[in-house]
Amino acid sequence: MAAHAALIEGVEQLGLSLSHAQLEQCQAYMNIIQKWNKAYNLVGTSDTQTLIEKHLLDSLAISSFIQQSPVLDVGSGAGLPGILLAIAHPEIEFTLCDSNGKKARFMRQASIELGLTNVCVEHRRIETYQPAEAPMIVLARAFAPLQDAIKILAQVCHPAGQVMLMLGLKPRTLPQAETLKTIINHQIAVPGLDSERHLLVASKL
Repeated sequence: MAAHAALIEGVEQLGLSLSHAQLEQCQAYMNIIQKWNKAYNLVGTSDTQTLIEKHLLDSLAISSFIQQSPVLDVGSGAGLPGILLAIAHPEIEFTLCDSNGKKARFMRQASIELGLTNVCVEHRRIETYQPAEAPMIVLARAFAPLQDAIKILAQVCHPAGQVMLMLGLKPRTLPQAETLKTIINHQIAVPGLDSERHLLVASKL
């Protein structure tokens, strides 16, 4: 009950309007991570407070930036942030891509258990991913060195789309890519976290 209350409070502080069913899905997802973490090494620490603050709320903190479909989450690992964002945006299609077979299996199982019909999981490296429909948003959290990541993600993104990179510390300099017109850094506030969080949003138009 305490964990559920902390999750609800954090979601309210983020200004999100999640239904009771969506909050229950978030709680269930956390429980699934805790169940699978020891065998699958999904996250470093799976205690409840850390999961809520550093993973669930951290993922949901960028929810307002997700306004186009489809979305590709690269290096999704345990499904962070993709599964949380898919819960928050059932109207948007999400593809979660990861090269780790165990983590891909976990994401598929979690999506099934959570009843997420807007999630597809791809077990592959992003360099080999060739979608039938180019994603409008390509998103990554702790994916690769900043300059490398922005170039790789821009290659798979729709010509009118956006690349988003979730970061800790504010970058000293903004990365560059020939196909990206504007790159803006947004500071993100995550309830309960004192450490910095930033989101780089790069647009092709």
